[in-house]
Amino acid sequence: MKLYSYIIIVALALVFSSCLEEDSIKEPDYEVGIIANATLEPGKYWFNIQALEESEVSFDLNYEGFGVHTASSIELFLNRGSNQVSLGSFTDFPSSISMTGAEAYAYFGETPASIADANLSRDEFRITYEITTSEGLQFSQYGQYFNYNPSLDGRYTGRYAQFYTNLPGFGTLVLEVRAPNPQNPNEQD
Repeated sequence: MKLYSYIIIVALALVFSSCLEEDSIKEPDYEVGIIANATLEPGKYWFNIQALEESEVSFDLNYEGFGVHTASSIELFLNRGSNQVSLGSFTDFPSSISMTGAEAYAYFGETPASIADANLSRDEFRITYEITTSEGLQFSQYGQYFNYNPSLDGRYTGRYAQFYTNLPGFGTLVLEVRAPNPQNPNEQD
């Protein structure tokens, strides 16, 4: 009787372990995406509100497809508050992007004079994007690097400014409009 009990227990254990093993092998459901990369020029990551005509933001636009995707185009969008305009679609990578503060405000019907008249001391623009892959897939939502503000994380201060100008992949690139920070050597004339 003991032998029969032992055989039944072993048979049941094998049946249940095969079911458990099959369930534990499932692959996670995720999609490998594609992100834009921006390499900022040192000191050109913000607009001086006191000199909108002269202050400039400048970066090289590229992408990271993680060995899965190739970008056919990246459309950039400039956002101010709830308003959004297209900066165009870029198909050559890297692409050099630059604009002055006056040009950024012109997209929204503003001039340096109208900004001065409004007595603004601080503002911001946000750059977002949509990538179309060579297969026709579109990506416009992002995870870990959803919001990147180079003015706030200390990457552009001190002697390491040049080394740390490469941005990780971004979903939203925040460009501040403000007076120069006297503590930051990259923001001095």
